[in-house]
Amino acid sequence: MNKENGFTLVELLAVIVILAIILIIASPQISSTIKESKLKAMRDSAITIATNAEREYMVKTSKNQEGSTITCESLVDMSDDYGTCTLSFDENGRVSLTLVGASGGKFEDITCKGTRNNMKCKKRELLPGYTDVVELLTSKIGTGGLIEDDHGDLRYQGSDPDNYVTFNDETWRIVGLFNVDGEHKIKLVRKDSIGKFSWDSSASNVNSGYGVNQWGPSGTYEGADLMRELNGDYLDLTLTANTMWYNGQRDAKTGTFNYTQRLNDESQSLIADATWYLGQSTNSQITVAVCYTDERGTIHTSNPTDGIIRTDTWVGKVGLIYTSDFGYASGNIECKNNISSTTCDDNWMASYGWTLSSLSIFNDSVKRASSSFTGNDAASTKNNVHPSVYLISGIQMKGSGTTADPYVFAE
Repeated sequence: MNKENGFTLVELLAVIVILAIILIIASPQISSTIKESKLKAMRDSAITIATNAEREYMVKTSKNQEGSTITCESLVDMSDDYGTCTLSFDENGRVSLTLVGASGGKFEDITCKGTRNNMKCKKRELLPGYTDVVELLTSKIGTGGLIEDDHGDLRYQGSDPDNYVTFNDETWRIVGLFNVDGEHKIKLVRKDSIGKFSWDSSASNVNSGYGVNQWGPSGTYEGADLMRELNGDYLDLTLTANTMWYNGQRDAKTGTFNYTQRLNDESQSLIADATWYLGQSTNSQITVAVCYTDERGTIHTSNPTDGIIRTDTWVGKVGLIYTSDFGYASGNIECKNNISSTTCDDNWMASYGWTLSSLSIFNDSVKRASSSFTGNDAASTKNNVHPSVYLISGIQMKGSGTTADPYVFAE
């Protein structure tokens, strides 16, 4: 009878060791393959959505339905693996898309941005020492002047909260964290004014030269002078000398803009094209809550004598704070009842000048933030200008927000 021999213990251990070594060598390759397959699948989905969006745009244009809303959800079946999806169209109908993987889904932390011919997708990986902006700020609610307001947004309030940041090699401050265009975006405002300029000016035969209180383009109107300057010269890296901005009635263009203050490449790469609200108020003596609602509303001057239709929103990079931002920044609870009274003190936005908000009762009236209250001036008046921007979603940050340890950002 033959005796069958089995593996010895030493042989079994040798096999186990060899398999372990193979697994260690193969694991990174397997992980990389999985990552690449997810990126490809996400990119394919993004391109499909962008292609369908442009096709739908052409159909609606041919049927004179340009105003009809086109959303990602109306184009494809969005599964739970996809989070936010935003579309924007240029004048030729070409779409720019941002598709973000849902938290907990198979595409978590993957973001795709671009056009159907230039779609780029990447998986976000936190840099050493950095934290996701939503996670970091949420953990700081109730400290350093950070509060959650009545609308679920996070805001800083008080005379000197811990909201300092280094941005554009300058000191800026965080207004708060907001849901903008379906994504969480952090809003910044420059600490120091870039100068005193008009919100808008006009020829003497338009509102007697006092300007027009319409921020964005409307029909043949190009938009407010300050809007075009902030989204022109202020972003123009080719400027090599100071330039003149509007700062007076009847198209007076004698204000000097210091070109060294413009936004650099690194900062511009972090700024989002965002929807800004242009709703007007009928009264300057209102509560902060009413300001917030009016800004996001559709109240405007009816049949304005200047012939320019006021719009509800504007999409762009550089804007200004809202009147409601000023009101919510006050640590005085009485400010909520009347934003135009002198009770909006204990406020880090004191004397921040022009806001994006305006009044519907006059064609040229725009609101501005004074020391401890809001008022309104003709658009051609010279006031401090503190540029404000929204950063792209998925920003990482580190620091404590104090003057000694300001926040810094990374993509």
